[in-house]
Amino acid sequence: MTKGPRPDLVIDAIHAERDAGRKVRLVCGNHEPRALAALRRAGSDGRTHRLPPRLAAMVECLAEADMIDDAIALLREAMEHTRISGGRPRWHAIHAGVDPKRGVQGTSAHLMMTIKAADGETDWWWAYDGRDGLLIVGHKPLSRPLVLRRPDGRAVVAAIDTGCVYGGFLTAYRVGTDRLLMVRSRQRRQYTFRRRSSRRPADTAWRVERGDRGRTLVH
Repeated sequence: MTKGPRPDLVIDAIHAERDAGRKVRLVCGNHEPRALAALRRAGSDGRTHRLPPRLAAMVECLAEADMIDDAIALLREAMEHTRISGGRPRWHAIHAGVDPKRGVQGTSAHLMMTIKAADGETDWWWAYDGRDGLLIVGHKPLSRPLVLRRPDGRAVVAAIDTGCVYGGFLTAYRVGTDRLLMVRSRQRRQYTFRRRSSRRPADTAWRVERGDRGRTLVH
């Protein structure tokens, strides 16, 4: 909600999916706590004079659409879950990722929401040993989705933040069919986002797929 131009339409889309009988589950990332804090600080009348510009724009949009209460309810719901898990094959959807030495169970909620390699550092997923099955993550925007696979082809990491708000794509990964679905952003593409990738270390055991196979562009 804190980056896109129309947070009210995000809320509309979630409600529409649920009204149609589809299951929508929310995972907490690093932006949800700050968005909720901003809405609480603004109050019911949407005061924004003491908020940073991006958060102020979010509050103003939601206040104009009369969606402050709806936004607070969804943000609270998201903050109840730092991961969503399923089976066959075993998978976890996590906003940012895990400590590769500790795995899902040993990683703190804060780290699941925030872990990201600094410029020049190796991304955590190259050191992940696959103990917890497939991890579907975002947080670090890449120019193309990145799927790491075992030698037998099974996916172990799907990094699917492809910078929709930066003019890239909105990407989803379908667990059952092992496919990527991508929708081109309508936002103006930012120059600094054109070559965002994850450097493959020489000692990794994983096969690398950079979104060129099993991809469907949705119009």
